[in-house]
Amino acid sequence: MAVAKTGLYLQSSVSALRGVGPALVQRLQRMDLWRVQDILFHLPSRYQDRRLISPMAALQPGQECAVLGEIVSIHHQRGRREQWLMTLSDGSGCLQIRLFHMVAALRGQWQVGRQLWCFGDLRGGFHGLEMVHPEWQMADVPQFQAPRHLTPFYPSSEGITQAQWRRWVAQALTLLDQLPDYLEDRLPPHWPSLREGLRLLHECADDIPSPQHPAGQRLALEELLANHLAVRRTRQSGAMQNAPCLHSDGQLWQRFLAQLPFVLTGAQERVIAEINADLARHRPMRRLLQGDVGSGKTLVAAAAALTALEAGYQVALMAPTEILAEQLYTRFRQWLKPLDWEVGYLVGSRPPRARRETLEALASGRLGLVTGTQALFQEGVEFSRLGLVIIDEQHRFGVEQRRQLLEKGAMPHLLVMTATPIPRTLAMTVHADLEVSVIDALPPGRTPVETLVMPDSRRPELIGRMQHMLEEGRQIYWVCPLIEESEIFELQAAEASFADLQSTLPGVAIGLIHGRMRATEKAEVMAAFQSGAVRILVATTVIEVGVDVPNASLMVVEDAERLGLAQLH
Repeated sequence: MAVAKTGLYLQSSVSALRGVGPALVQRLQRMDLWRVQDILFHLPSRYQDRRLISPMAALQPGQECAVLGEIVSIHHQRGRREQWLMTLSDGSGCLQIRLFHMVAALRGQWQVGRQLWCFGDLRGGFHGLEMVHPEWQMADVPQFQAPRHLTPFYPSSEGITQAQWRRWVAQALTLLDQLPDYLEDRLPPHWPSLREGLRLLHECADDIPSPQHPAGQRLALEELLANHLAVRRTRQSGAMQNAPCLHSDGQLWQRFLAQLPFVLTGAQERVIAEINADLARHRPMRRLLQGDVGSGKTLVAAAAALTALEAGYQVALMAPTEILAEQLYTRFRQWLKPLDWEVGYLVGSRPPRARRETLEALASGRLGLVTGTQALFQEGVEFSRLGLVIIDEQHRFGVEQRRQLLEKGAMPHLLVMTATPIPRTLAMTVHADLEVSVIDALPPGRTPVETLVMPDSRRPELIGRMQHMLEEGRQIYWVCPLIEESEIFELQAAEASFADLQSTLPGVAIGLIHGRMRATEKAEVMAAFQSGAVRILVATTVIEVGVDVPNASLMVVEDAERLGLAQLH
């Protein structure tokens, strides 16, 4: 077991752990792991059983297993990829071990006649079964210990190995006695204490724990209770704060309604009434607006914004991407210009002069409403009288980002919006610090969306359906999801689909948009798609949030199983 540094405590910084330097501290903090206690609650996502030694005579290709045997030969192969081949024998059979890039200090341990323990995947090789670059230990030294527990695997980040996680967790587990357990006397008889539950999950000696395992249930209870207490404190704190009373006579809203070519749905009117009632109080509004795509959430946001503007306060509307922020800017400018209200636009790619003019207008109060991205809460952005913050697709923002934007005003009201379908009971649990309003009716004439799952073998049938829609004048999205956490892989997938569609559908204008493009390039492609000049848009999940092209009637999502439900929706 790893030995913790002297003077190590659960509340110590992760930098106090052995083997954690400044670079690793930054990586851990990006994962929201700041203290040693956070490492303790960083639970395994899966386990491997490495306790059983498999006899070599019984090994099969594709098997994942542990073996223990004597080194009977060692061969060093030089070349472009320097490698070492060892043959192990346990008396029942032999196995080839292939290793790469080994430092001299480790290679010096290998000698014919010594015992070696390995764990890895088996595959067929030129000389029979082999393991390629397995985990290994010399088994004939006093410090060798065959695994006694299931081997945990932890959610990780680039640059952090599983071996490092296990060493850090082992250090944290030596401090379990410092961990208080406020529920120990109130637990069901068969449940472990918090300390026992953590040890069981990190050093699992039995079968792989199921979600119903008492240790997992104990940790789930701790997490739910902590969440409940945090939300309760947030609610109590909000109830004690004074917010600006945004009350208006509704004249600006009536002028706005008069220019619309349609009437509001009953659901929109109900939700607007709920929001206006909140805005008229001195307690800060904290409300979640949920509604399907096309249900009219943006119009409801406009109603709230007009109430704030007429009451003499400023409005900040934040979106997760520049594409969506520009789309909202265009929409609100069209709506508010006839009402003699200017709309500002603040994103990271704005030219310095335009940014400076927007900041001056916000600080002086000349600008009433601004749309933008995270640039809205950066240093140097000051509002004269911020009264309402609206956040679109709020699940893309963290609590800290939300807090930073709210701090730009004197306790402004908050409206967050999402198109992700959340069951009301779940919304009340996850977003318990928010009141929930639901637009549960769609505008008249909206046809239901048909969702189909097709195997790749039916791609010619799909292409035929696309050609039919293109002949009808419609447009199409073709989405290539993120593969692993890498923009490079994502780009390769999108470019391959782009080239394939160009050869399959010659003469059709096809555009490509991905996360590695400059903001101006993205804007040009989106403008061409929105105008109809581009008929098919091949895109990565950069277009995931809120892109509005009513003429697009088909969306193809490749490898849809790689996306979560919220992304698919």
